[in-house]
Amino acid sequence: MQSLPTYPNFSEHVETELSATELSARDRAVKLLAALDLEPMHPAADSLRLKAAQLFSDHGDFQDSLACLQAINYQNLNNPQFIDWSLLAAANAMALFDPNAGAVYLNRPRFKSLIASANSALRLRALDLQAQVYFAQGNYNLGLEALIDSAKIARRRVDTRIIHDQIWDRISRLPYQHLATDGDQQHSILAGWLQLGAAMRNSQADPAGQAYAYAEWRQDWRSHPAAKLPPTGINRSRRIFSPQQVAFLLPLQEAYKTPSYTLIDGFMEAYYQALANTADHNNSAAKIRIYDTSNQAIQNVYNRAVGEGADLIIGPMRQSEVEALASVPALPVPTLSLNRLDREQVSATENLYQFGLSPLDELVQIADRAWNRDLQSILLIAPDNAWGLHAADFFGDYWQKKGGNPIEAVKYLPSDNDFTQLLKPALHIDQSEQRGLYIKRFINSGITFTARRRQDIDLVVMLGYPLKARQIKPALDFLYAGDVPVMATSHLYNGDPQVELDRDLSEIEFTSMPWTLSGHLSSELNLDSQLHTAYRHLFATGYDTFQLYRNLQRLQSDQTPPIYGATGLLSLRGNIVVREAKWAKFERGTVMEIYH
Repeated sequence: MQSLPTYPNFSEHVETELSATELSARDRAVKLLAALDLEPMHPAADSLRLKAAQLFSDHGDFQDSLACLQAINYQNLNNPQFIDWSLLAAANAMALFDPNAGAVYLNRPRFKSLIASANSALRLRALDLQAQVYFAQGNYNLGLEALIDSAKIARRRVDTRIIHDQIWDRISRLPYQHLATDGDQQHSILAGWLQLGAAMRNSQADPAGQAYAYAEWRQDWRSHPAAKLPPTGINRSRRIFSPQQVAFLLPLQEAYKTPSYTLIDGFMEAYYQALANTADHNNSAAKIRIYDTSNQAIQNVYNRAVGEGADLIIGPMRQSEVEALASVPALPVPTLSLNRLDREQVSATENLYQFGLSPLDELVQIADRAWNRDLQSILLIAPDNAWGLHAADFFGDYWQKKGGNPIEAVKYLPSDNDFTQLLKPALHIDQSEQRGLYIKRFINSGITFTARRRQDIDLVVMLGYPLKARQIKPALDFLYAGDVPVMATSHLYNGDPQVELDRDLSEIEFTSMPWTLSGHLSSELNLDSQLHTAYRHLFATGYDTFQLYRNLQRLQSDQTPPIYGATGLLSLRGNIVVREAKWAKFERGTVMEIYH
């Protein structure tokens, strides 16, 4: 039998391609695969495909990396190669938002047997991936157990603390109802972590009280890993800045009257909850004073409040007033505004912290989610009003800065009810119908013709409240776009389940506020059921304003976990309060949380 021809100096050629540092990781992977095409039966072919897959993954080309791995007959790999193959495949699956596939790679009997006796570095990689898979599937306890096992393996104290910080970050992001379960065993390490999480969450509005909560927990869990080596983000300091007088600067007249009082109502609910739930930890409740900014220059009202003893200011609300405060180098007391300037206008004003129910953070989350899922061509549907136009401009700019295609936008008026006619041009249905009429008129009148939509739209991003959304989604379905994924902002849901009405919203993914999802807060908000969605969210904003002002000092540390607020996970980036929403999805009219 004639032997197969071999590529001259194949090994040297491969080594040259792999060491070409002037090339990107992707280019080296492509050249390596091209070399393999000339020598497909080389004994080292699978090993080299594994190297190419790693190069693709290093470059962020996870789909190409996975394709390389799938071209390998993993049953022919030796044990070390099989471990590398499994770990890389699972990592790619997670990067592509497919935790179920990741679980398959990590749960093969051969991999589980090999990893159990592998070195600590490989076991830590496997446990980290396993934790990611479990959290993405919503299996919080199993994810935490994987991290707990990682901490047991870590040899250096610094590595153990890093893992404890990871555990604490995860716990800080869990719904309260899960923290209250105590795990499967009352005295397990997991139960101790969850009890600590619940204790600290209950004291969230009282930073000084958190130090007492940790001390009390430690008395009951003296041998627990978190008692011996607490996470960096655990608050153990009882020296917290505590304002004695807080001034609200809000417009209380005309169009701003209802929004301002709704926000104050939310703030006061959190205020009275804190009084009822918190013992006196040298952090007595501040005196609250309210100032009307309706018909006065904000500088004058601000100076008056400070002159009358305010050592913390909440407000103003109107953007022009925030801009006026942001125009000075420094403010005399910490000031938490109730509106946010654009990111391009971010001020370095000392003592000014900007917080507001801006949709911009949610739009960033939507854009990042779409980008990670390789959804390139986007149709944006937004209201033709101030916030809708601003949101559409921001989203388009952010998307193109990421490298995405220019978005196509459809604007609708409050009076619009026939979204079928409004969306036809954007979906090119009208062009398809015109072609059908032409064929019938000039070629064959007996032809049965069905209009087709354009095929280059990967995602619809929808901005609007439930009433309009329930008209837009059926119109998309009617216009043959029911298979296009739809994402929306938290405006879509007001926390009031209406299964029959919301069936029309099925399959829409949206950024949701924690207060709208049952069991996420330690205390549910006491809301007026008649409030419009916008005012419900504003009430939640007032509630979070209380949480923020009590934690402003603590949030300035990079090691502080986010506040689990009613409107989202709240953290401080510079002088901007950033809000991270949860993800949820309508399924047959019911809202279901999404874990990944």
